[in-house]
Amino acid sequence: MKVCFFSGDITRSGGTERVSTVIANELVKDAQFDICFLSLWEKEKTTFFPISENINRYTLFEKEVSGKRILLYIKCLRRFVKGKEIDILIDIDGILDMYSIPAIWETKCKIVSWEQFSYYVNPYVTYRKYTRKLAAKKANAIVVLTESDKNNYLNNLNIKGIVKTIYNPFSNNDNVAEYKEDSKEIVTVGRLSYDKGLDYLINIAKAVLSKNSDWKWRIIGEGEERNKIERCIKEAKLENQLILEGETDDVNKFYQKAAMYVLTSRYEGFGLTLLEAKRCHLPCVSFKCPEGPAEIIEDGVNGYLIDCFDTNKMAEKINELIENDKKRKEFSNKALVGTEKFALSRISSQWKELLIDVMKEKKCGKGIEA
Repeated sequence: MKVCFFSGDITRSGGTERVSTVIANELVKDAQFDICFLSLWEKEKTTFFPISENINRYTLFEKEVSGKRILLYIKCLRRFVKGKEIDILIDIDGILDMYSIPAIWETKCKIVSWEQFSYYVNPYVTYRKYTRKLAAKKANAIVVLTESDKNNYLNNLNIKGIVKTIYNPFSNNDNVAEYKEDSKEIVTVGRLSYDKGLDYLINIAKAVLSKNSDWKWRIIGEGEERNKIERCIKEAKLENQLILEGETDDVNKFYQKAAMYVLTSRYEGFGLTLLEAKRCHLPCVSFKCPEGPAEIIEDGVNGYLIDCFDTNKMAEKINELIENDKKRKEFSNKALVGTEKFALSRISSQWKELLIDVMKEKKCGKGIEA
């Protein structure tokens, strides 16, 4: 079975690229799957996240091509799918359905639309709503990241194919250090962008760090709002405590030095960083934003879920954990409660089952003629 993961650029360092490489690396271990990656183009020569040497990488274009040339995208993608005799094309972001569904017109190829954002969130482009409706009519399967979002799809769209929840898995990391009970660091990981709610974070940090001058809060990631965030940190006079660390290829070293993890996002497709933090036994404090955190954190057991977007309550709960070493340790000891459903072996098995089921399904339609 020839399975192609279709990406905008698989060399990027985002969560979408991270989880898709993890899944692909697991699938390729099974001889029944012939796996490759296809990007529109690649800005870097090597991928940020490791990809198995048994997985080939391809690009439609040698360099970035204007997104307005949709018919060109479709034509080149169609040529690739037919030339490589692809059985299943997995769009690792639902927005790619705009190109893939017309491209497979009257081919044997089937489409799995892997949606990384919740149904009610349409970041970056307004036509994401259109691609979701397109996937509902024409994709052989839609994969969503949470049970609550699966219900959103079923309640709002007339879906012709399979719709299935497959969680993002724990990353492969067997070298987890013991929880540092004496740590005086908070960590947040994510793109420096509007959706990550870093404006909320700075307001919360004022209330937390002003009371705890010996604590630091490290933000791991890069993004378009770096300059704005730097200005806000300076205005808040937090330069020595609230620190932008930039990107890293070893995020675990920050998790393993921290006392807790905080997520202030306006929305999440899933909340993969929460899972990574729990893997390192960190207590987690998060807004109960759509979608994901409520399916990852056991409120009052291994962290706190805060109503959106109550910055005062979040600051209060963070301060509570700072002041209560016993509570932090208790949360740390129970960090893995409820995480069995995220085990990589379980997630990879679900992907295998889905792909086999998709191959058995009749095509949902002939696609849309370009």
